[in-house]
Amino acid sequence: MKDLIILVPVYNESQAIPLFFEAVEPVFKKLNMDCGYLFVNDGSTDNSLEVIKNCAAKYGNVDYISLSRNFGKEAAMLCGLQNVNAKAVIPMDADLQDPPELIEEFLKQWHNGFEMVYGVRSDRSSDGFFKRIVSESFYKVHNAFAQRPIPANTGDFRLLDKKVVDEFKKIDENTLFMKGLFNWVGFKSIGVNYKRPQRSAGKTKWSYWKLWNFALDGIFNSSTLPLRLWTYFGAIIASVSFVYAAWIILKVFLYGKDVPGYASTAVLILFFGGIQLISIGVLGEYIGRIFAEVRRRPVYIIKESSLKNE
Repeated sequence: MKDLIILVPVYNESQAIPLFFEAVEPVFKKLNMDCGYLFVNDGSTDNSLEVIKNCAAKYGNVDYISLSRNFGKEAAMLCGLQNVNAKAVIPMDADLQDPPELIEEFLKQWHNGFEMVYGVRSDRSSDGFFKRIVSESFYKVHNAFAQRPIPANTGDFRLLDKKVVDEFKKIDENTLFMKGLFNWVGFKSIGVNYKRPQRSAGKTKWSYWKLWNFALDGIFNSSTLPLRLWTYFGAIIASVSFVYAAWIILKVFLYGKDVPGYASTAVLILFFGGIQLISIGVLGEYIGRIFAEVRRRPVYIIKESSLKNE
């Protein structure tokens, strides 16, 4: 069992992987520890797997897992956590937006007794203005709904003690939101601030549409509050409707026959129709997740691996 493993999920990162090794290896040389890497190739369509194999032959402390197709970063990370064997694990992105120099600070806090040490992006100037606004809004909305709020501006970059990793080996969920799971497992944790740098190479794989779907997964996986809110909202609308009906009846008694307005009727029909469609959509999000869970399909499928059975 190694002292420290760097877990790196990759998808089409052939340009970034050599730069990643050049940045991390000097940090490893400073540590008096048995360190290594575990790459999870998430169905890359470029030559990322070939580059990883070449680096494994060059550095000698590299293992890899290659999945049968692209299952997504969350699944790739869970695959790595469920197959890694080390006293401590640090998930990192290959694009070097998770600065390797922070590894020493993570280890310092780990030796101080913390079982999870997470990076906090105190400076996100490398991200675009719109992306920063969207990210800040997500954390506010998520934490307003979630039963266990997650620290703002945190990602997957963190150190996990073996006790934490062992709990992830037990997880058997299909719809994953790793940020929420990291917070859900608990354990003694502390945050470390850092400035998020630019990508070392390549382009981000996260479009705004993917980020939107990821945000929905985070909210609906962390709480059933949206369902409860629609129940409350429906009760309020029903109460207002009863009050309005009572007012119409009273007005007829006071002023005689009332002539209904076609415009107001059409507006009310469209309004309540839209509300019903939204509520059905909220129900559908939860039903879809139930459907994904009851099928019991594997979260990932391993096609090839350099790990030895232990």
